[in-house]
Amino acid sequence: MIKHFRNFPHEISFWARIGWGGLMLLCAGARLGWAADLEVLSAAGSGRATAYVESPKIISFGDRTHVAWLDSSADGFRVQIRTLDQVTGQWGDKVTLGPAEDNHGGPALTIDAAGYLHVLYYSHHHPFRYRRSVRPNDASEWTPNEEFGHNLTYPGLVCAADGSLIMVARRSYEDRPWELELWRKSPGEAWSRQGPVLRSRHTDYAQFAASLAWSPDHKTLHLGARILELPTGELSLMHAGVVHLTSTDDGLTWSNAAGTTLREAATIDTAQPLATGSTDQSRILHVGSIDVGPAGEVAIPYNVRVQETSQSWIAIKSPAQTTWRHHALNRFLPHGWRDAALLMHGGVAYGNTGRLVVTGVVMRMAPDSTAWGEPSTEVVRFVSVDGGETFTSRIVGEVDPDVPHWMPNIERRTGFNKVGVEPALIYTAGERGDALKDQLSNRVLWVPGVGN
Repeated sequence: MIKHFRNFPHEISFWARIGWGGLMLLCAGARLGWAADLEVLSAAGSGRATAYVESPKIISFGDRTHVAWLDSSADGFRVQIRTLDQVTGQWGDKVTLGPAEDNHGGPALTIDAAGYLHVLYYSHHHPFRYRRSVRPNDASEWTPNEEFGHNLTYPGLVCAADGSLIMVARRSYEDRPWELELWRKSPGEAWSRQGPVLRSRHTDYAQFAASLAWSPDHKTLHLGARILELPTGELSLMHAGVVHLTSTDDGLTWSNAAGTTLREAATIDTAQPLATGSTDQSRILHVGSIDVGPAGEVAIPYNVRVQETSQSWIAIKSPAQTTWRHHALNRFLPHGWRDAALLMHGGVAYGNTGRLVVTGVVMRMAPDSTAWGEPSTEVVRFVSVDGGETFTSRIVGEVDPDVPHWMPNIERRTGFNKVGVEPALIYTAGERGDALKDQLSNRVLWVPGVGN
């Protein structure tokens, strides 16, 4: 079964096999988006250059910002990093961190209190490779790679208050339910497996899209995810739930959204999901990366695709609240885009003043559209100064209905990096490709933040 699913160009590209409808054409007036000092970081980006939402790829520390992504070339897939000098505004050259197994093997970045950068990369149903920068806040030289784990994919990475690294990633199996595993690396020690956090209820394909975020005091770890599973192994039937867990002991134990301590890995049933859906209900769910605001408020972005449209929400909960508030986003789309499908192939991040920034993608979907790399896809950026009650929004970059602009990855705090008033982001301009090993020449684009 694992081998079967490994052959998909993207593991969720099987959406194409489910007969979803299209969406009305966008108003012709919205041709140009927000061009805001875009920088081309690479012209050799892979079909998943800035994916996936789980994996943070932008780290600002001191007067430098480090950005990582996945290139493709005749020699194969290569994980790259470049550094922006915030004082001069100049970008350094590419530094190659290492190869990737295929287009799913892109990097996850974090930084510790001393300024050492840490990166995970390479794997798609393989061990991960880990490296640390030789010098603080300097991406030009790295330690030799260390391998750990089995059959892991999609790393989410943060740094704990004591300097330990905490990682969650999907673990695939041949004959048992797939899980979201948690691994830990204490300073000076090897990576060690702590155990599963989430688990599918079935033995076939599953995905979790799980991201991590710290509370402001660096004591509570939050996990947001979409548990997606195939109950029968058939592509035409999928179940999904958007879930939120918390841990006050750096991931050793977890509680669900209702505050109940979990004694084993959470499933859709035991996690107390914030939203659920399935293909037999014509409700397809996606979730973006999460973040925690300065007052401890948690924000989880998700979308529900129903028949021929997709609506997105931000679920927000403060420590003083017992219930989640779900804020609709589509009504805040730019003029001329209000009828577009809005999907949360992106994430949220709080700026250092509490401003909430959300990135997603809008598109017009043809009948039987995959919605993954749809040519009409454009990146949209929402900003709220009132805690998510209202938003302003802009389309990012120049609109081209024939070239997808997608996979936005927004800077968010992973432990010790600093985010400005509005966080920066990167995204991919170019096609997804037809297979995992396709060598493409997509652009990787940088969108600066505010006050970085």
